[in-house]
Amino acid sequence: MIAKNLNYTIGKTCQIDPTSYIGYHENGKGIISLGNSVVVRHGCLLRTCGGRIGIGDGVVINYGFICHAMGGLTIGDFTLISPNVQMYAQNHGINAKQLIKRQAQTGKGIIIREDCWIGAGSIILDGVIIGDGAVVGAGSVVTKNIPSYEIWAGNPARKIGERK
Repeated sequence: MIAKNLNYTIGKTCQIDPTSYIGYHENGKGIISLGNSVVVRHGCLLRTCGGRIGIGDGVVINYGFICHAMGGLTIGDFTLISPNVQMYAQNHGINAKQLIKRQAQTGKGIIIREDCWIGAGSIILDGVIIGDGAVVGAGSVVTKNIPSYEIWAGNPARKIGERK
């Protein structure tokens, strides 16, 4: 389902499962752009939260993906997103002198470059950039930038190898 009044573009030959929500309840806020041949499997939730989501050509987003993209989310061409991955390009304020729910949210954004593989159940947090060809192991929590062609895993994620 694509939210009403959402500013979006969808490339050629995309496959979006009807049980996924694109711009869920955004009421026209934010922008979503899907490149050509993007696949969005069942049960995905892509929320702009007023930001921009840009997904490149040939990206596959497997079931159960969730993103909140107030700060923006970019996923480069031919990246593979495994099942149940979460990406949060936003944060709540945490000043102790005010209720958290009353504090402004911030968003730096998340960038995932081309030809990456994000393993099942991983969580990518605000402000992270993942370089070309990088791999994130299943169940990882990514809090820092990952250089191109490196393999990271764990909680918090750390370098465990390189693609050669």
